[in-house]
Amino acid sequence: MRNWLVSLAMVTAVASGCGNKNKDKQDPAGTGSSGSSGSSAAAGSGSNAPVACAPGEAIDAATKACRKVVTADNVAAVAQEQTRLDDLGKMIDKADVIAATVELVDGLRKQDAWKQLASTSDKFKVVDDIAQVLADGVKQLHAFRASLNDASTKLGDLKSTLDKTLKETGADRKLEEVRKQVSDQLRAAVAPLQAETIALISKVIVPVSAQLDNASDIIISACTAAKLTGGSDKLKELCAQAKDLFARATVYIADLKTKPAELFAGVTTNLEKQLDALVDEGAKKLIDEAQHQVSEALKLQAGSAGSGSGSAK
Repeated sequence: MRNWLVSLAMVTAVASGCGNKNKDKQDPAGTGSSGSSGSSAAAGSGSNAPVACAPGEAIDAATKACRKVVTADNVAAVAQEQTRLDDLGKMIDKADVIAATVELVDGLRKQDAWKQLASTSDKFKVVDDIAQVLADGVKQLHAFRASLNDASTKLGDLKSTLDKTLKETGADRKLEEVRKQVSDQLRAAVAPLQAETIALISKVIVPVSAQLDNASDIIISACTAAKLTGGSDKLKELCAQAKDLFARATVYIADLKTKPAELFAGVTTNLEKQLDALVDEGAKKLIDEAQHQVSEALKLQAGSAGSGSGSAK
């Protein structure tokens, strides 16, 4: 009898142990769940644990699930537009030819022979106004160059933001927060560049284009007259430089003519397209308005060129 009772107890214990092992195997956490769905968003459901999205993903508030928002193509697109800004900056660096015309005009105006000519004809006094336009143009070119540097730096910051999102997992990273950060950085890059692009068109490309032709004609005429009166060696030196220098400055401005406006339109359009899901309505509206204003400034430039030279090219 005793042996029978001992055997019964052993069988009961073994059965109980096996039941517990099967239960633990099915639900090791003791939560009653049979396993995970494999989704990073689902991993946090039913608990207070923050959702950890995979690299490049963020939580969409509408679906409560992780959504791909940043790709390697997005990062590459921002880097490409940053390079385009830098390339135009290199062209602006060659604007020293405009500064050289300012120095030449200033040098001529200090010569006694020039002063005598200016005292006899208002035609030569106009060069004073031309000199001011050219000097203002040089300042605006420098301001635009600084704006390109600033915009390039800010696009670099935007690229870093996207690259970080692409490479790092995000615990409770929300799409709305990523969108706001990207949109704010885009606005910070676009708004100042828009203002300087319009200023460059209105204060440099239009007036300097016109005044370079006027200055060249007047100065060459004055140099011809001065030679007849036996001007100084310095005057002869400056006159010898004038024709080539103004010709190079004219070519430079003609080459620059549409590039800033075209660059602005291209960069902003491409960024808005490539980052569409991360650009909020406010940023999109800002870009659209900025593009319109730059386009209008370019139309005014074409009209001014057409009325002044007979060609809008």
